[in-house]
Amino acid sequence: MPFAHRIPRAHRLSFLSTGLALLIAFVLLIVHQYFVGRQVLLDDLATEAAIIAENSNAAVVFNDAGAAGEIIAAIRLTPRILSGALYRADNSFLASWPENDPAFPPSLEPDIDGDWLGANALPSETTLGLMGGVMRESVRVEDGTVGTLILNVDFSSLYWRLLEYAGGVLGIASVALSLAYRLTSRLRKQVSSTERRLERLALYDHVTSLPNRRLFEQELRKAVGRVGRDANSAALLFLDVDDFKKVNDSFGHEVGDQVLCMIGQRLLHTVRNGDVVARIGGDEFAVVLFDIGGPDNAAMVARNLIAAIGKPFSTEPTPTHIGLSVGIAMMPVDGDDPAALLRHADMAMYVAKAQGKNRFQFFSEAIDGKVRQDLRLESALRQALENNGTGLWVAYQPKLCAKTRAVVGVEALTRWRMPDGQVVSPGEFIPVAERTGLISALGDCMLERVCTDLGVLRGAGFEFPTVAVNVSSHQLLQGEALVEHFCDTIAAHGESVCRFEVELTESALTDARGATVLEAFRVAGFKLSIDDFGTGYSSLGYLKRFDVSTLKIDQGFVRDLPADQEGAAIVIAVIQMAHALGIDVVAEGVETEAQADFLRANGCDVLQGYLLGVPMPVSELAEYLHKHRTLAKRVLAGHPI
Repeated sequence: MPFAHRIPRAHRLSFLSTGLALLIAFVLLIVHQYFVGRQVLLDDLATEAAIIAENSNAAVVFNDAGAAGEIIAAIRLTPRILSGALYRADNSFLASWPENDPAFPPSLEPDIDGDWLGANALPSETTLGLMGGVMRESVRVEDGTVGTLILNVDFSSLYWRLLEYAGGVLGIASVALSLAYRLTSRLRKQVSSTERRLERLALYDHVTSLPNRRLFEQELRKAVGRVGRDANSAALLFLDVDDFKKVNDSFGHEVGDQVLCMIGQRLLHTVRNGDVVARIGGDEFAVVLFDIGGPDNAAMVARNLIAAIGKPFSTEPTPTHIGLSVGIAMMPVDGDDPAALLRHADMAMYVAKAQGKNRFQFFSEAIDGKVRQDLRLESALRQALENNGTGLWVAYQPKLCAKTRAVVGVEALTRWRMPDGQVVSPGEFIPVAERTGLISALGDCMLERVCTDLGVLRGAGFEFPTVAVNVSSHQLLQGEALVEHFCDTIAAHGESVCRFEVELTESALTDARGATVLEAFRVAGFKLSIDDFGTGYSSLGYLKRFDVSTLKIDQGFVRDLPADQEGAAIVIAVIQMAHALGIDVVAEGVETEAQADFLRANGCDVLQGYLLGVPMPVSELAEYLHKHRTLAKRVLAGHPI
């Protein structure tokens, strides 16, 4: 039950319990006051009876009815005594007040033949009830009894006093409660306002005012129950805003919060009123679509959401463009457990993001298997790095001069063999390392291995101009500390940074965060090489700005040479453009002599591929280098290869 519904009920229960407690206290107080007042009244009556009896003993002894009447008439001054009478020692009537009161019989001894029997007979001892009674007091002279005093008493004064007391207590209590109510009304309003704020803090996101993760999980449980009860389908959409970090970095977190609010409003306006939209993380949202009908309808909503978020956001001084990656889990097909559904939709979202962002992806068993495999790889890779890189090694692929076939350098490539003997492709574990943040530790480990291997080769008498080391764009996030670490590691092994060539993809050139790092590499003396050139969107301005030394033509353009005329034209244009900028060109993926001849004829500087040498461990590289020294000499002498 939401707080808003619980608060009035809690107030009513509090009011009722307080009222009941006050009522019980009031009743107990009145009961206590009754017993105390009754005891005081009885003590007073006993004292008065003793005084009257003491004062009337002479009149009784001398049988003086007049004196006895005057003495007993004193009771008229006491409202709680209604009447009284004095009897002689033989129980015969002496005097009474009021005079001739029929309530008093001629004798205290009952006459079985007379009228004073039963209810009209005076009791033989003091008898008191709730409303009054009869008191008997002996009139004594020294140690002897000379008569009896009879008093009819009334307790109505006690009840009047109790009534007055109760009225006073109720009046005081009413005034006190009224004052307390007035004094605490503001406090109650503040408490109520605080409770409402606490409700929003507990269940709603303070930036977007959308339900937060806690409330969304409650709604998701309801949705699962509703689907199971009504046999209808529903969909869970897990949404992640693409590249939202650039909003905070460019405009600040205040503007970032404004954009998050606008995102929430666009999502709300895109779905139906009965659907649920929540912010469940920093830039993560979730949507539950009820009675969706089927996957086609869920896909249509996902497209609409992506289109809504794809419109520019009105930030100053320039509008902001962001995207949306959506993972979809269908209910009940993809599960009937809320936690599992969230996990499945999250998996699908990450697949959509990995496929290029700004798209949607349905959950499937294949995705589940891929995620589990990635988790297994992450765990094994983490363990390998913690054990000094056990199973990790560096393979070196030679790079040869296109004209002489002399080895001009090598590219260091990371390889991994798991403890069970399984060889894992870099295409599998490198993305896992980048996504989990292990890429930095992996890069450090490989750089140490490369420097160690260079020392081994130098001991065998082999030197070559450059060693190309791949650097992930994720490593550039370390900033200039990455360059400092590279320099420290290389220097610790006695190597020179001038021998190292840093290979990056084209996207690293256009990333503003990596620009300072690339500049630091260049200033430190490293060569810069752009890998897979032609597949990205870098411009000639970037190549000139960072003083790029080498372009590597992507193997996709080399694969069908020389038959592919379009590919050939692109390769020739890249070679000519690079040479015009003073940049060397490396063609990778060379697998046939026809490809090598075409590239050499068109001015390509360096060849790399399986035709010329496969990636090999350092133990095989020395033999390879020895063999190609002889081969290069034959080429220079004009002999056939």
